[in-house]
Amino acid sequence: MLPLSVPLLLGAAVRVVFVGYVLAALREPARPPATLRSVLRGVPVTVLGGLRLGGRDALVRRVLLTAAAVGSAVATIELLIPGRTVALTGATDSGAMVYAALACGGFVCLGVGSHLAPLTARVAGGGERAVLVSLVAGASGLLLLGVTASGTHPVTTALAVAGFGLVYLGIGAAGPNENDLLHRRVPSAGRATALSVQSLAQQLFGALVGLLVGALRPGPLPWLLTSVVLLAGALLWRGRAGARTTESVPAPTVE
Repeated sequence: MLPLSVPLLLGAAVRVVFVGYVLAALREPARPPATLRSVLRGVPVTVLGGLRLGGRDALVRRVLLTAAAVGSAVATIELLIPGRTVALTGATDSGAMVYAALACGGFVCLGVGSHLAPLTARVAGGGERAVLVSLVAGASGLLLLGVTASGTHPVTTALAVAGFGLVYLGIGAAGPNENDLLHRRVPSAGRATALSVQSLAQQLFGALVGLLVGALRPGPLPWLLTSVVLLAGALLWRGRAGARTTESVPAPTVE
């Protein structure tokens, strides 16, 4: 067995334990049996229902557009950071190890940001302002990665690492507050649809931005453009979407 197989096998074992825990702890009520045909038939209906929901409600629309901006940030990091670590260390193997450590640190920052989301909302004065502050912090991290893209000095490298962590910290703090706002605005029958379309917006826009970033010349420009995109997503939360109740937004009909 290759030594590099050990982390993957351990991760698979942890995942099996996690799935078993979820099945035991979260008991679902009985539901009508679903067929593959009914599931596939419901996919376009679900997507269109989520888009209609976003078109009718300004807050849901902000959440979807913000998810697209976050997707662009994540795609840029995952596409460009491995090359930067290889250029920094001068070797593929050592660059891969540095990237693995950075990725681990990114997940830690994401978790810390999520843990600090309620505190961020209290300090900022509400969930919407917390999303604004968090995404501005993430955009600042991308800006740091941009201005340090051409340097290898230890101070420059330290600033780049700080920017990397700041991106994930900001995204982590924004996510729970967005989900809380979405949960309060959308009734229970439409929440799964809204979350699915939110994930679709993040992944689709991330893929498109990844194609664009990959076509650009390496250097500060890709980072600065992505920083502008994430900052634009943050500025969507400057105003308030209104104080409508959850019942005022009907859920999309999904068969």
